[in-house]
Amino acid sequence: MNPSDDDYQPISALNDLLYCERRCALHRIENVWVDNVHTVSGTFSHERADRPVDWKCDTGREVHGIWLKSDRLRLVGKADVVEFHPVEGGPDQPFPVEYKRGKRRKWDNDDVQLCAQAICLEEMLGIPIPRGAIYHIKTKRRRDVEFTPTLRNKTETAARRLHELIDAGVTPPPIPKPQCDGCSLVEVCLPKVLVKTNTVADYVRSLWKVSPETDKDLNEEIE
Repeated sequence: MNPSDDDYQPISALNDLLYCERRCALHRIENVWVDNVHTVSGTFSHERADRPVDWKCDTGREVHGIWLKSDRLRLVGKADVVEFHPVEGGPDQPFPVEYKRGKRRKWDNDDVQLCAQAICLEEMLGIPIPRGAIYHIKTKRRRDVEFTPTLRNKTETAARRLHELIDAGVTPPPIPKPQCDGCSLVEVCLPKVLVKTNTVADYVRSLWKVSPETDKDLNEEIE
């Protein structure tokens, strides 16, 4: 049976997944979205980069807002920018560029997102794409990314895990991480609170100091 378009997930969800599986599930399964200064700034930056534009640049041709799709990975999305560098005696070489608000992170989720864009372009255009770049808006620095076999494997593994997570329809429990402090969902996720409780009943007890006499009723109500 061929997958329907409903089975396809956004390329950006890979970034979410590698940042935090619980965050990804809250977004994609429970449809919980909360903005903070980081998300608003990032959205504004992407809106500027995503405006459909096709023009000449120093490196050849630059196209903004190209829609991407991979049937093999069941991913869809939009590239911020794809440069087409001229190659003597051959077709122009696609070079995807992803815009990110902040400086380079300690994690490689941005690189995986960019690699997924390249895989989509390869499938759509039939042209190998060896590298792309991340443009860090805050530092105004551009960092080249090589799509090595290791990065490609990590990207394909992440895509499989994304579909497994969404298909299961279960939000993972919180696992406190350093990146929790900058997450827009921290007040919804409550990682430092819920990680100390095993069940929803435990959490309610901690809030309301439930007496032993009402404990049985509480469990029955939650179940």
